[in-house]
Amino acid sequence: MLTFDHRLWQGRPAYSDRVPLDEYRRKRDRSRTPEPVPAEDPQVTGAGDRFVIQEHHARALHWDLRLERDGVLVSWAVPKGLPVDTETLRLAVRTEDHPLEYLEFSGEIPRGEYGGGTMSIWDTGRYETEKWSEREVAFRLHGDRAAGRYVLIKSERDRRDGWLLKRTEPNPARPGATPLPRDTAPMRGVSGAAPTGDGWRLQVRFGGRRVLVELDGGRVRVLADGDEITVRSLADFGPSVGATTMLLDAELTTAGELWIGDLLFLDGRDTCALPFTDRYALLEELPLAGPHRRLAPVYPADPAVLEAVRAQGLDVVAKRADSPYVPAAESADWVEAGARAAAAPTRGVGRAGLTNPRKVLYPLTGTTKADVLAHYRAVAPVMLPHLADRPVTMVRWPDGVEKPSFFEKDVSRHAPPWIRTERVGTPGGRSESADFPLIESEEGLAWAANLAALELHVPQWTVGPRGGRQAPDLLVFDLDPGEGTTVVECCRVAESIFDVLAEDSLVAYPRTSGGKGLQLYLPVTVTRAEQTIEFAKALAERLAEESPRTVTSVMAKQRRRGKVFVDWSQNNTAKTTIASYSLRGRARPTVATPVTWEEVRACRRASELVFTADALPARLDEHGDLLEPLLFTERQRLPRRGMGGSPS
Repeated sequence: MLTFDHRLWQGRPAYSDRVPLDEYRRKRDRSRTPEPVPAEDPQVTGAGDRFVIQEHHARALHWDLRLERDGVLVSWAVPKGLPVDTETLRLAVRTEDHPLEYLEFSGEIPRGEYGGGTMSIWDTGRYETEKWSEREVAFRLHGDRAAGRYVLIKSERDRRDGWLLKRTEPNPARPGATPLPRDTAPMRGVSGAAPTGDGWRLQVRFGGRRVLVELDGGRVRVLADGDEITVRSLADFGPSVGATTMLLDAELTTAGELWIGDLLFLDGRDTCALPFTDRYALLEELPLAGPHRRLAPVYPADPAVLEAVRAQGLDVVAKRADSPYVPAAESADWVEAGARAAAAPTRGVGRAGLTNPRKVLYPLTGTTKADVLAHYRAVAPVMLPHLADRPVTMVRWPDGVEKPSFFEKDVSRHAPPWIRTERVGTPGGRSESADFPLIESEEGLAWAANLAALELHVPQWTVGPRGGRQAPDLLVFDLDPGEGTTVVECCRVAESIFDVLAEDSLVAYPRTSGGKGLQLYLPVTVTRAEQTIEFAKALAERLAEESPRTVTSVMAKQRRRGKVFVDWSQNNTAKTTIASYSLRGRARPTVATPVTWEEVRACRRASELVFTADALPARLDEHGDLLEPLLFTERQRLPRRGMGGSPS
């Protein structure tokens, strides 16, 4: 074995040669944490041979790899765990040295303390050092779960503490382990009558969208037609299975429920060649059940079972018991029996009918008109209060989002008598006024859904009890990312707006646009309609002056490249913005979704603030209506002179 004095390692210049555990002690309060915090420095020198890997459910799940060296545990945080195959590289982040007592530590570190969360021992044992230098550490682990040769290599491109971890030989307990497969697609069945008999199994389908679910290193990715989608109801799925790597075939309902039907890959092993009954048995042994996920039930292929399933209006797929899983292929080993086909919804809500319910409006995701109606019914309790007394401009996609759309304001020629309309002036429009719909009930939303009115837009003002336009009661900052920027940059600008508004004790509430940007709303009271646009413009121009490289208040496209446009003009009484909880006519059914300021401040990837219709039910269960303060809090008075000054 090589010998190497860890204290001479210059990869961590912040460490003290005299006090190797100085940084460890500095980060911990021994009166608050159960972690070992030794008062004395280690006296042992020379290479050790013990290791521990701890699963750490802190702010983000990761695994801590610790190797004994010179009386301390040299430590790396590995966000996705040790690789199970020889082709996968893992990021490893060098952390402070830990005391030897940490070899046996497990427990709950209090929230708010450094590393707060649950820590458990994932594996422990002995190791051999093959190489230990400033830029490379090669070692062989002898543990129950981690066994074999690994190498840590200092990353040239990453930050000072960044390393890459690679397994250089197969795990003797898992010979032939392979990486998690990518770029695959679900197996498809043929349509027909459900077979019966001992050689078949019936699996219940719940009318959801087929998805593949990747679980790798405590992270979850949900893929629909090859595209990753955000499903907030499954955020805890990855941490719940820990280091187990798997690929699942499942269906995702519009309520955000995941029904798991099959297993393609498990911990380095391709399971597709196994018979279906064996694959399902493996699923039953895995810790997959959770608040919004469970196994899709499987029953014997008996006519009585099929009748019972059909009585509940559910689908079934009949799977041959010994059938392999053939990704991206259609096979007669699976038969889509279509129990629900004849019972698909053909009615709307109350007086609002639903024609062509199975017409696909979002081809990429297969979202139908019936699905659109299901979304608007699901969000109706929180959406309708924000639509109350606001004239609605509809954007309709009668042939789906890949075909042309059109705006519709005047519905006088086709609105049913039970839809309230208000005649409102339309300066600059085709006529002097139009009869706008006011959507006040679930029936009204169903009427709009039947028209394929995917988007509903409203102004920042309401109409009065006797008609007529009221003064604006909302002020909006519409943050539009220019070329080269995303909603992430919009979030940084939103934080600046938050701070500026706080100077006048004003509070705004954030919401995604359902597209690329972010919007901030303030409930206000004004005496002149122009006050909102004057105030918004003044703030936008101030931010553009203070941060000219990242913010613009000018609409011209050529001035917006690499910047966020703070669009103050949406407060013009002739303009509208997308209604809260409205769908958008994009490739996927994204939704204009209220978010918390914590989510805004934490946003570092655009995908973190993308919400589709499937995610909304679970999100509403968790948060309720985050824009409720726009409805019920005392309306704020704007400063008299744009920015600063006494309220008007």
